[in-house]
Amino acid sequence: MLPKVMSHPPTPNFHASHWKNRAACQTSWHALETSFGRGESFLETVKAWQSEPASKPKLFFTAFTSVAPTDLSTELAQVCYGLLPGVHRISFEGGCVQLTLCIGEAPHIAKEIDIAADSICVDHLTTWNAKTLARLCQVGSQIKWLSPQDSLFNELQSVGFILDRSTSSACYRPTWEVKTSLRHRAKAEILTHSKTQVDAIVIGAGLAGASVAHSLALRGWQVEVLDKADALGAGASGLPAGIFATHVSPDNNVLSRITRDGVRATMQRAQDLLEHGLEWQVSHLLEHRYAGKRQLPEGPLWPAAGHEWSTQASEFQKQASGLNENTPALWHGIAGWIQTQALVKAQLRHCNIRLSTQSEVAKLIYKNNQWQCIDASGLVIAHAPQVIIASAYDGQSLIDSVELQSQEYPRPHLPATALRGQVSLGPMSILPAQLRNKLPNFPVNGHGSYIGHLQAISADKNEPYWIVGSSFQRNDFDLQTRDADQLTNRQQWAELMPAWKDEILNQIDLEQTTAWAAIRMALPDRLPAVGAFSHPELKGLTVCTGLGARGISWSVLCGELLAAQVNHEPLPMAASLAKLMAANRYG
Repeated sequence: MLPKVMSHPPTPNFHASHWKNRAACQTSWHALETSFGRGESFLETVKAWQSEPASKPKLFFTAFTSVAPTDLSTELAQVCYGLLPGVHRISFEGGCVQLTLCIGEAPHIAKEIDIAADSICVDHLTTWNAKTLARLCQVGSQIKWLSPQDSLFNELQSVGFILDRSTSSACYRPTWEVKTSLRHRAKAEILTHSKTQVDAIVIGAGLAGASVAHSLALRGWQVEVLDKADALGAGASGLPAGIFATHVSPDNNVLSRITRDGVRATMQRAQDLLEHGLEWQVSHLLEHRYAGKRQLPEGPLWPAAGHEWSTQASEFQKQASGLNENTPALWHGIAGWIQTQALVKAQLRHCNIRLSTQSEVAKLIYKNNQWQCIDASGLVIAHAPQVIIASAYDGQSLIDSVELQSQEYPRPHLPATALRGQVSLGPMSILPAQLRNKLPNFPVNGHGSYIGHLQAISADKNEPYWIVGSSFQRNDFDLQTRDADQLTNRQQWAELMPAWKDEILNQIDLEQTTAWAAIRMALPDRLPAVGAFSHPELKGLTVCTGLGARGISWSVLCGELLAAQVNHEPLPMAASLAKLMAANRYG
């Protein structure tokens, strides 16, 4: 019999061996690796994290790869979809583990990372030059490399690393004051966790407010949400159901990239909180390209990963959507619908959130390092060190209510445009049987949209329903529903599905339908405003607003972006895109 051979103990995980020695105040750890490969090291690090006691830190894992990874494990392949060049945030373990996967040429793609790491593994020092590595570090960051490169050791020492060649590792300990554009997490945590809890007030309980509140609650914040309405769903977020889908453009522009990030974030949160098939569904979506709009990028701008998001619709898909075979159309494989109020309610259900309805804030006062929310009678209805305005069009009046001592800096101004929209909806049973049997189980959009076969949203609407629209009127604040808009929505529906035009126009009785109208808010560049303003007297005041007609696709991303900013965490998207969404572009 062969003697029993004792197996060697597994090599300690580099990142875990260092986070065990973190300061008590440090509740998160940012690990970074310059080569993602097939994700083996990420999975190994997560396994080490899972084996930690209850006090384990929130884990941020940033990894780089020049091209989209292939041959991933089943666990990763299920969530690592549509990996176009850029930055992708993928959530695990209920949000306690966040993978930021950066796809692009090194070291240029590193410019999209905005916060310094605690521990870094480098595959090739020659690819990742010493200055780039130093930029990704903060004082005390640990680094190790796999491929020794003697010629770079002097360079590493010159930028502040103390080397240990015997272990192919180093510690970033420059003898000078570090000047970097990156936000430093450690210093921020000492400040924000100097007391037992960090409180925030969110003004507005719609999609934006609920998403921000949930993102903060996930990080341990105690959040009070104030809303002036009697119940949830009084504003634009009361839409019975809406679609989430990416935006395409020939040059894969900013709007397209941000919307893909948003759709991914929305799907991850819906997966955690909602019941698939009942409250939301990845149903795919067909887009009718009116007048040839929404053209796909071509060539290297749209590789195979892009076609996972959006591709040319097949003749079968067009036919199933009521389009003629020669009608230009796109098929969005990563898209679907959500019952909007279900998402709002599910996010506000977190145990760290307290909701106060019938709480209208008339004025904000900053006093004794606290923001006070004052009602119309002058009473303080809530106070906290942080206040987030997520009340859409009403937000500017709250910004204007703050009494500023200095005239040196202009007051921030959000040049908002009000967008009135009215949708039409009704039970599937009122539709002609022939039409009802032909209508697809997936949404169709273009000029307006159609969603059908939706599950009942309330006891008084206890059968499947459909929804079409919406109308579109700028700077119109009338919330009364209009017969004219019902006719417009029906006309749009007929144009959206031209093969069934006569049945839609002539066989649907609008008297049996209902309508719903609300006001949305958009900004001139069509992007939301997220985060703090530059004005020095508005410290602790942030906004999440201007989502326009993309509240479902953008709200979760915006909530995660704002929470990452105030917690000094790695951002959930490329730093260059986040900068374009920054509220401080308006003051």
